[in-house]
Amino acid sequence: MSEEKQVSNEPVGNVDTPPTEVANADASVIAESKKYRKRSQAAEARVAELEAQINSFETDKLKEKEEFKALYEKVSVENESNKALADKWVNYEATKREQLLQQVPDEEKAEWNDSPLNLLEKYVTKFNTEVNNPSHIGSQSREKKLENGGYESKTEWLQKDPSGYREAKKKGLLGYFGQS
Repeated sequence: MSEEKQVSNEPVGNVDTPPTEVANADASVIAESKKYRKRSQAAEARVAELEAQINSFETDKLKEKEEFKALYEKVSVENESNKALADKWVNYEATKREQLLQQVPDEEKAEWNDSPLNLLEKYVTKFNTEVNNPSHIGSQSREKKLENGGYESKTEWLQKDPSGYREAKKKGLLGYFGQS
């Protein structure tokens, strides 16, 4: 019993000190492992998040590629229709140019061969109106205007300048009812 008393008389701190140091060492290791576990869980969550973003980016790229493919197909169809219209325009311009150049005098064809179509059309229209309206027809109408006091007809002269018409009639320039 004396041994029991001795054991019990020993300070409690000395007997417990080695296990508390082990407990403290275990606690620090446990705390450290908890810290590392939290870090690894955070890293794993971050990796999972980044992988999800990468997958979404790849999906978006594929969608864009598909959109570009559809856009490319659409533009290709438009391009083909525009080529057809351009070919029609080139054919029209060539035939119209030939028709207009046939109406141009031979000595001027070389000058007008490479000119823009709209200028060639204006020239041909002007050239054709000059041919259709010779200058001697204009001189006849000028003589007629002189007969009518500068007006188109004697009736117009009477309506617009009655005093001038009466004076011409008194002088005997006009016959009965304005006839010469």
